[in-house]
Amino acid sequence: MVVLHVKSSTSSSSSSPSPPPPEVEEEIEFLYECAATAAVADVAAALAGTAGLQARVLSLCRRLRERCPSGELERALSEAEAYASKVQVRHNKFVSPRALREHIKNIEKTAANALADNSEALCPQHPKSDEKRDSIQLWWAGKELAMDKKLSDYIGVNDKTKIVIRLSLPTSL
Repeated sequence: MVVLHVKSSTSSSSSSPSPPPPEVEEEIEFLYECAATAAVADVAAALAGTAGLQARVLSLCRRLRERCPSGELERALSEAEAYASKVQVRHNKFVSPRALREHIKNIEKTAANALADNSEALCPQHPKSDEKRDSIQLWWAGKELAMDKKLSDYIGVNDKTKIVIRLSLPTSL
């Protein structure tokens, strides 16, 4: 299996005069494993989904940490933040979309109990992104990967390869 060290950035085309919030400036990083023969379009969709979930977890943690210092909620937020952190890359640990979804559910459940009167704190800020899939870009070695090719067209067929991929997402993803 090929290991992709994914670094994600969102193209910020915001026209607001205020500086962007810290979660927009922070780069998302994670490890992803796939076959060298995987289609670039499939890999891009999987990477975008994982990056979106990771960004959602981190954003949810930041928003809720400001609103409620509950002990049980703090524990759930710390666990989720640690799992979604880019520090996982340094420890060579992969991030699972399923586990990210479980952390989101756990945070929402715990926060609903702690913030029973403040339901707008749980409103997700990340809309579904099916309509923006055509604007996802993958970059490796200074080249944009074409969505109609296979990963092996760029890196060869060796399944013991580790590469750094830059994932560019539109701001609304």
